[in-house]
Amino acid sequence: MLVRRIEPGSEAALAGVQSDDDLVAVAGQAVGDSLDLAFVLGWLDEELPPWEFVRGVGRASVVLPARGPEELGIEFAPDAVRTCGNRCTFCFVDQLPRGLRPSLYVRDEDYRLSFTLGNYLTLTNLSDADYERIARQRLSPLYVSVHVTDDAVRRRMLGNADAPAILPSLERLAADGIRVHTQIVVCPGVNGGAVLEDTLGDLLALGETVFSIAVVPVGLTAHREGLPVVEAVTRERAEALLDSVERWQRRFEEARGEPVVFAADELYLRAERELPPHDRYGEFPQIENGVGLLRSFEADLATRAADLEDGIASPLSVAVVTGTAAAVFLSRAIDAALADVRNLDVRVIAVENGLFGPSVTVAGLLPGGDLAAAIAAAAPADLFLIPGEVLNEDGLTLDGMTVDEIAAKAGKGDVVATDDLVGAVLDRAGARSSAAGEGEVA
Repeated sequence: MLVRRIEPGSEAALAGVQSDDDLVAVAGQAVGDSLDLAFVLGWLDEELPPWEFVRGVGRASVVLPARGPEELGIEFAPDAVRTCGNRCTFCFVDQLPRGLRPSLYVRDEDYRLSFTLGNYLTLTNLSDADYERIARQRLSPLYVSVHVTDDAVRRRMLGNADAPAILPSLERLAADGIRVHTQIVVCPGVNGGAVLEDTLGDLLALGETVFSIAVVPVGLTAHREGLPVVEAVTRERAEALLDSVERWQRRFEEARGEPVVFAADELYLRAERELPPHDRYGEFPQIENGVGLLRSFEADLATRAADLEDGIASPLSVAVVTGTAAAVFLSRAIDAALADVRNLDVRVIAVENGLFGPSVTVAGLLPGGDLAAAIAAAAPADLFLIPGEVLNEDGLTLDGMTVDEIAAKAGKGDVVATDDLVGAVLDRAGARSSAAGEGEVA
């Protein structure tokens, strides 16, 4: 692990650790990446173990507390990401236009990111040593893209004739006590219908090693030139998928006594079918995969609305900007929760995705340029709220814009990125009250 920077005056600096040192062991235990380091530090009995670094052509050993590197003043270079060797017929990366954030073009297939961030992997690049490490460090749960349990079909979908059989791979994890959240990206005519039925039956037979299953529609952008033909999930196909999922929900509950298999919110919206009630999502294990996100928003909004029961001091107009898929649902949920709040007017603006094409309807894939254009064209509002999920950890949209840049380009009112509508209203109303109070005092 290469040291990129040492905080001046920190414990690491005082102990003599230098930039470009390469950490190779702590207390005699080999360290190859940040997960190794966390594992070693988490199980150490020594309070002041030796940290061993390679420095130039030699080695340096320093004594430091068994604490996280940030606390010690060490900034390591990011771990190298293991990439994907598959050529999936439906890979979203292949459908990206040029000019987006560079990280979006990285095809990661890294079990460490699966454990730490919930990234999905296909289990196609794991060695025996990888399986042994997963078992030894108890990297559970993992997130696995199963797609289909028929290996011939799966290899065609993955574009990888050498992909190992998926069921033995899952059984090996199960034997080591590793549980999995799984997903099935449905490509009509390939892994839907009877093939999907067989896949769900195989996953049921794996027992409790399968924490959850998300059935999601394939995402297709307008940038598929030269790529294999993949059919879209139409309304009729979404209805058939939901019928299948709901049958298997009952079977899993009979066997397990809890919800296990779920359909993405997008399938219900495409089928124009009512979403399941909130309590049908269990602990919302697949919410990051778009499963139960809308019911969670609705429930949180209904709870938070109590904070606005006395209304706000002066009129406030708010525009909630979202994708076309969820606009109608959000509008109904907001009206139900906030329609009677005094001095508050909230409306929903549905934005068609101009970057990826109209078939991409989810809010999280809206680029900054489309958000800015929609706000610019909208009726005036005191506050425009864009989904917090459109930003990465650096505060950038898919096309590399910040919230301030979106606001400047739109040239209309304040723009805030948040998933907390009530919190944004309270913040704005509180700021107004403070400003009014200061004016009166002046």
